[in-house]
Amino acid sequence: MTTTILLLNVNEDNGKKEVPAENQITITDAYGREVTLKGPAKRVAYSHHSVSDSIRIIGAWEQVVGRDANVDDGHLFPGYEEIPVISQAMNAMDLNYEEIVKIHPDVVILPKFDWYTGSDDIIQMLEPDIPVIFLNTLDPDPEVVNDTIQKLGIITGNEERAEEYLDFYNSVYSNITSKTSLVSPDDQPRIFFRAVGKTSPEQITTYGKDMNWFKNFTSAAGAKNVAEDLPISYGDVDREWLLELDIDYIVVKCWKERYPGVFGYSVTNREEAIKNAEDIRENIMKQDVFSNTDAVKNKNVYLFDSSMDATQRNIIGIAYLAKWLYPDELTDLDPEAIHQEYITRFMEADYSLEDSGLFAYPFR
Repeated sequence: MTTTILLLNVNEDNGKKEVPAENQITITDAYGREVTLKGPAKRVAYSHHSVSDSIRIIGAWEQVVGRDANVDDGHLFPGYEEIPVISQAMNAMDLNYEEIVKIHPDVVILPKFDWYTGSDDIIQMLEPDIPVIFLNTLDPDPEVVNDTIQKLGIITGNEERAEEYLDFYNSVYSNITSKTSLVSPDDQPRIFFRAVGKTSPEQITTYGKDMNWFKNFTSAAGAKNVAEDLPISYGDVDREWLLELDIDYIVVKCWKERYPGVFGYSVTNREEAIKNAEDIRENIMKQDVFSNTDAVKNKNVYLFDSSMDATQRNIIGIAYLAKWLYPDELTDLDPEAIHQEYITRFMEADYSLEDSGLFAYPFR
């Protein structure tokens, strides 16, 4: 993380101007810190794509004055090109402090990562002049989501819109878990979730016991993660270990940088994207570590877009995964309809999934 010492060049009052107590907002963030703002933040800076969606769905995108480097979709984030970038693309917590001081937001909103140990350094660099609030924007557990979105609504002055989104989220989540929670742990399908490998197509990575948000993601969909006991949050797996596993389903998270033009909102030729997705799927099924699994023998190998889990879009990812695992029990579940409502109603995007985009393959 950048640790350059800065000479702060803040607004004339340098954050010291007295504000009536009744106008102030105090938030307890994800680390248990009490952070006080002068009032609802009109100028928001943030980092990480999970915060991007969280801000957009509660109607606060127009308040953003500093953004994450990975935002690149004008459908969902109009005008993003004009907003200064405050972090590195490959490390959301490597902040550009000079840029943050230059734009001087009312608050900087950052995600809470289970594995991250540098939060104190960020706080020391920015506070007290620029308040920093950490929120758990990755975890799909409804208790966490309700707490996070409600706080974000208060921070930005968008409480009503936040509650509207939570009504949607909780309805979809409870509809899914009312069925998947009936399955005992011993009867849950055993899945291997292949996470994003950033060094090569052959790299095999996954999530282990220290990745709490992923535990809640798979649990909601009624799946048993075969790597749940590995002493890692995220990392490469031993191929010999993998060969010994009983795997019922393989789910592959597809990163657009690894498979450009195949997944995501930028796809305009769905027919070609589906052909390319099938090629990816076939290649995965041919790999020696997977070829003898029940997942491959039964063709239970699925791909989905990398934005469908560790953002507020995780509710869509849960819907896709649950539908793959329990098609007979969840006959009324329509992940694409849920996805379209999320896009149209909360991201306020003029985008039709009937015409463009690929986010899950194959979908039955």
